[in-house]
Amino acid sequence: MTEILVATGCGCLSFDENGDRQSAFENKLVNALILLPDQTVLAVVSSNEFWIRELSGIWVHQQTLTANISALTLSGSDIIAATDEPALIRIDPQGCLERLNGFDQIEGRAQWFAQGPPLHIRSLTTSADGTTLMAAVHVGGIPRSIDAGMTWAPTIPIMDDVHEVRAHETRAEVAAAVTAYGLIISQDAGQSWKLLADGPEVTHGLALTILPDEVLFSVQEDPFAKRSQIWRHRLDGRAMIEQVRDGLPQWLDGKVDTAQMASNNTNNRAAFVDGSMKLWLSQRGSTGWNHIASDVPYPLSVLII
Repeated sequence: MTEILVATGCGCLSFDENGDRQSAFENKLVNALILLPDQTVLAVVSSNEFWIRELSGIWVHQQTLTANISALTLSGSDIIAATDEPALIRIDPQGCLERLNGFDQIEGRAQWFAQGPPLHIRSLTTSADGTTLMAAVHVGGIPRSIDAGMTWAPTIPIMDDVHEVRAHETRAEVAAAVTAYGLIISQDAGQSWKLLADGPEVTHGLALTILPDEVLFSVQEDPFAKRSQIWRHRLDGRAMIEQVRDGLPQWLDGKVDTAQMASNNTNNRAAFVDGSMKLWLSQRGSTGWNHIASDVPYPLSVLII
C-alpha cells in the first residue's frame, strides 16, 4: 500500500492512497523528510530536531542540532544537511557533526546573492552510485562534489537561478534541475547541463521529481503565480517535453514549489501538493492522477514510501 508523507508548517501528515490521514508533531514545523536505507524516515522538526519514524510507525527523537536545517541527502551511511548560513554539515551514524569547509571555499561563492528569501540551499541530492553530491543554491547555481563533500566546484551560471535539483534513483549519470528559465538535464552526473528549449511558454520552474523513465516538473508564470501546470520530459532520447493531464486540470491553483513533488521508483508513482492545498497521486508514472486529499497546509516536503 502506497503511503505519502507531507511535512508541513503545522505537523507531519501521512496519507494512504485513499486519502485517509494520520498526523504527528501537531502544530510544530516539520520542514524536511528523507527515506533512509532501512526504510525508516528521518524528519526535521522545529528546524533543528532529528526524529526517526521506525518501521512500527513510532517516532523517536535522535538529536537536537544548534543549526537550522533546510535540506537533506545521504552520502553513504552519512547524512548531508544544509544549514541556513548557508553551509553544509555531515552527520555520521553516531550523530557526530562535521562542517564541510570545502563548500565554504567554492569558486565564485562571493557572487552568490539573495533573491526573495535570504540566500539558502533549496535542495540537496546524491547520484545513484553515491559518488556525486549536488546542491541547489538560491541564488548560486548547482555546486557539485565528487569526493563525498570535501571539495566543491560550480557547474551552471549563477544567474540561471536554480530552484531544485534531483538525481535519478537508479541511473547514476542522470540528474535534472528546474530554473527560472525551464528544465535542465545532465547526462554526466551534474558535470554539464543542457536546457531543454522545446517546452511550455510558461517556463518558471520551481519543483521537480524523477520517475524511472521521465522527469516531472512544475511551471508557473512567475515566482508568485496564481496558477501552475505539471510537465514531463521522457528519458528515452526524445528532446520534447509536454504537459501532463490524464486527471489533472489545464491549470492547477497556485504554484507547486520546491520539495512539494515526490516520486518512488519502486512503485513508479508520483505525488504533489498544489497551491490550493490539494494532494495529487498518480496511478503509474505520470498517468492516472487522482485528487486524494484537501486541506494540506503549508507543505514543505513530500515523500512516497
